[in-house]
Parts: sequence; structure tokens; C-alpha cells
Amino acid sequence: MQTRVDWRYSLRWLLCGLLLSTVTVIAGEAQPQQFRQPISLVLSQDGKTLFTANRLTGTISLVDLAQRTVVGEVKLATQFSDLQAVAGTSILLATDETEHELLILQAENGRIEVQQRVPVSPYPVSVAVTADGKGCVVASLWSRQLTFIDLPKGQDQKARAVRVLDMPFAPRTQLFVKADSQLIVADSFGGRLAIIDMTKQCVVHVREFPGHNIRGMGVSPNGEMLIVAHQMLNELAHTVRNDVHWGLLMSNDLRWLKLDAVLQPSTDLYEGAHMHPLGEAGSATGDPAGLTLTSKGAVVVSLGGVGEIAIGKEDDFSLYRIHVGRRPTSVVADHEARFLYVANTFDDDISIIDIEEREVITYVSLGEQPELSLVQRGERLFFDANLSHDSWMSCHSCHTDGHTNGLLNDNFSDASFGAPKRVLSLLGRANTEPFAWAGTAETLNAQIHKSLTHTMQADEPPTEEQLTALAAYVETLQPPPSIDLLRGVQDSDAIARGGELFGNLQCTNCHKPPVFTTPDTYDVGIDDKLGKNKFNPPSLLGVGQRGPYFHDNRAAALEDVFLKFKHQLDRELTVGELEDLSSFLRSL
Repeated sequence: MQTRVDWRYSLRWLLCGLLLSTVTVIAGEAQPQQFRQPISLVLSQDGKTLFTANRLTGTISLVDLAQRTVVGEVKLATQFSDLQAVAGTSILLATDETEHELLILQAENGRIEVQQRVPVSPYPVSVAVTADGKGCVVASLWSRQLTFIDLPKGQDQKARAVRVLDMPFAPRTQLFVKADSQLIVADSFGGRLAIIDMTKQCVVHVREFPGHNIRGMGVSPNGEMLIVAHQMLNELAHTVRNDVHWGLLMSNDLRWLKLDAVLQPSTDLYEGAHMHPLGEAGSATGDPAGLTLTSKGAVVVSLGGVGEIAIGKEDDFSLYRIHVGRRPTSVVADHEARFLYVANTFDDDISIIDIEEREVITYVSLGEQPELSLVQRGERLFFDANLSHDSWMSCHSCHTDGHTNGLLNDNFSDASFGAPKRVLSLLGRANTEPFAWAGTAETLNAQIHKSLTHTMQADEPPTEEQLTALAAYVETLQPPPSIDLLRGVQDSDAIARGGELFGNLQCTNCHKPPVFTTPDTYDVGIDDKLGKNKFNPPSLLGVGQRGPYFHDNRAAALEDVFLKFKHQLDRELTVGELEDLSSFLRSL
């Protein structure tokens, strides 16, 4: 569905966009101790400079690849989320997730010029550029939208947003295919791929496969296969040591799908498809985090949870693994496929790998780091798959970026197997104890201990310091913003009516403000597969950004909770009441 661009929320960005920011990079200038968290890499057109977009500082570091050292760092944004090059030019495109902007940068001769700041749909997380450099698409997470942008064709022209497209899920990874006539957009959390017709700029269909955490896509050198790096959570497996050990519960995979099958809705998605397991029993590889292909056809996957990269070709029996650093994310290859450059997000450095020798030849530090705070230690643990048995998964594997992959998991938090339940979001969970669907964990520390020992089958018992650090990090995770607000369609009158109705229907008995939950368990008339019928109500904060709903995902949409399942209703709701109640819930 096409929506108009609502510029009201971004007036200050329009004003900023009128200014031309020019920053001179000063080689060797001392930088303060700070955490940068590099998350995206781009190689310059001449192959001599590596640009790193740093998430926490909103800076771009310039690495001289001949000297293998940082020669400058430029503050340009608040929080970078992606960086891409316009082929054949010195233009870079970067997304600022906090300021909700696309930055058009000129990077040349030791200078970076911000040529324009283009307002885009809120919370941009990726940008994909057409091969001819005439346009790009920005994917925005919490607004669940794509912004189509015409790029400037000359010095005096400006980029402009030409269309905003609503998406059926929260988008992230993007890939142009078929001479840029189509765009594949992956779900940030689940296993869905939306196919976008670039001529009509619309979603033509959505394909789905059993997977989640899609963080890398590419096309094979012959153009026939779509390559997807992702994880799979099996709801039929149990969280016992045997199922974890053999990769039955959680696997990490490089999936090869026939591209034409993906693009055509009526075809068999799995005909001619195959997979490379990323890791094996006894030596797994939690959390694929990025993907690239070299000019010689090798596929490279960064393995964020274990600090490694995997490299190989389609007909290889297995992929060769190389240790790099903590939470490798972005990876790029040089033009001759001689070297790989890997952004180690939690080490604030770049690994340079000799591809033929299959080894790291040096690390380039982006700058000195201060001591870690308790929350920062918790963040690193959250993304560390080494906390699980054989390193199959991290906390992030199920709770993607603190949210949820939306899948079912059969763990022992309800003291039984045989009734898999939806992975709960951790966003906005501070002060919402007890935890788990059955409310069996009285504190966040207790729930984390259960998750590490019983679900992830940790090889070593977690320490109190680890539990405290993880809890401190989770408590900082805020609820996602209202999708209606971000899309500019929020109706304050409907929200007010819906809030009053919420109270009149006595929804507050279980979902009491301000955290919209209560400590008890309730029989709400919905049994699990083992006949258990008492559940602790999940907080409704951010409920509009979740779904499907209930412990077993039986309600596809928020409206179905009331319309189809009559959840705790003693009367039918009118159409207007249902709309008002839904508006109120989406505002939380």
C-alpha cells in the first residue's frame, strides 16, 4: 500500500537538508576513548581506503589499506545503521537510525562532504542502491516501511523521496536482483521474503521458509541461486542437551534457493534448493550476521555469536572457518578477492584476512576503548553464543535485538515438554515480573538463569556477575514505538475512546497500567497442548509491533484476538469499538 510522506515529524531534517556539511579528515588526530561499534564497511572505488560506519559514535573511520591504519574519523550522524557505495562514484549512502535520515556523502581526497540529508521513514536500518546509481531504497524497521529515493544525477540536483511503501513485516536486509527490476526484502525477525516490483514500487508477493534472523543475502555468480544466511528454531525439538548438541533445536544455515522459484509465488520453493550447515555438533556457529561474495565466487558469512567467519563455494562440502574478533558483522572483499575485511563490532577493530592463506594477517584498531560498564558487559553477553552448549545460539538468536523472532519454542519454563510457546519480546520488560508464560521466574535474574541452563544448555553454570550484567542490559531495552505514530496515522480521539473501553471491559484486571501486566496467572479460556490453562499476561507495551498473538500464535492479527477468539469479552464489539480498542493498543 502506498502512503504519502508525512513531513511534519521531520521539519528540522528538512532545514538541515538545506545545509552542506563539509568535514576535513585530519590524519593522525588523537581521538577520545569511546566505544564505536563498527557495523558496516565500504571499500573505496580505487580499493585504497576502507570506510567504517560506527554505530555508537555516528562517525565514519577511514582506514588506509596500504598503511593498515586509521587515518581519520569524522562525526556525521547520531547512530549509523548502514553504509553503502554508489557504484562507479565516490558517493556513499548512510542511514542514521536515530535521526531518521539518509545521508548522501562525497568521500574524496581525504575529505567527506555531507551533500544532503534526506528525511526517510523512521528507524532506517538498511539502504540498497541500484547498479546504475540512479536510485536507492531505505528499509525502516519500526515504521515497517520502504522509502524509494531518486538520487541526484548532477552537481546541482538533489535527492528526493518519491514513495513510501507499507510493508507486511519489519524489514531489514535488501537485495536487488534481475537487473534491478526486483528487490528482495527480508523480515528482520522471521523467515519472510517480500518481492518488490521496482517498476510499480509495490509488494507483489511474500515467500516464507522455516528460518529467522536473516542478516545476509546474495546471488550466486551464475545468477541462478539466492543465498540466504539465517537461523532455524525447531518447535518440535526440546531444550535438552541432546537436541541442542545435534543442532535439532537451533541451527545456523546458509540456504541456497532457486532465484526464479523465490520470485514466482506458484513454484516449489525447495526444488533444487540445498543448504550449507554453518557449524556442526561439538563446534557450532551461533548467529550469522553478514554475507558477501568475492569476485571469484566464494561466499563469506560472518558468524556474530562465535567471533568467526566462514568461507567457501557452493559445491564445497563444508565452509572453512577463521577466528576474527568479538561479534563480527559486516564483511567485504577487495576487488581481486585477495583480502577480506571484517568489522568486529564489540572489539572496535577490523580484521584483515588473507583469503588464500586463510588467516588473519593483522587487526586495525579504530581507537582506544574505555572500561566496560555493567550494561555494556551485559550487551556483549547477550550476543555471545559461547554461553550455550557447543555455541549453537545466543540470547539474540531467539530474542532478535532484544525483541522476538516470533516463533514457538518447547522449553521447560512451564515444567513440561510437548506444548511449545511463543518466544516473548524482551523490549520494555523492566518491572514486569514475574517472567515466562507461566510466571515461574520471580526475577529477571532467575529467568535468565533458567534460559542459560535449561534452554541454552550452558556448558558452564552462569556466574552471578553474568546474570546481573545480562539483567542490567535487558532492563535498558525500551518498548518499540507505536507503528501508527511512526506512520503518521495515529488518531488521538480513537485512542482516547479505546482507552476508556479498555477500562470498561475490565482489561486492566490483567493488564494494569503503566506496565500493562499483573503478577498473577489467569485462566483465560485458552489451553496449551497439554491442557494447561493458566498464564501470566504478557505486557502490552509495544504490542502493536508484535504478532501473531497468544502463547501458540493462534491469532494472526491484533483484531483477531477479539474478533475471532473473543478474548475475555462478555459481549460482541461493534466495528467502531474494535477499531478504537485496536488504536489504543497500538499506541502503547
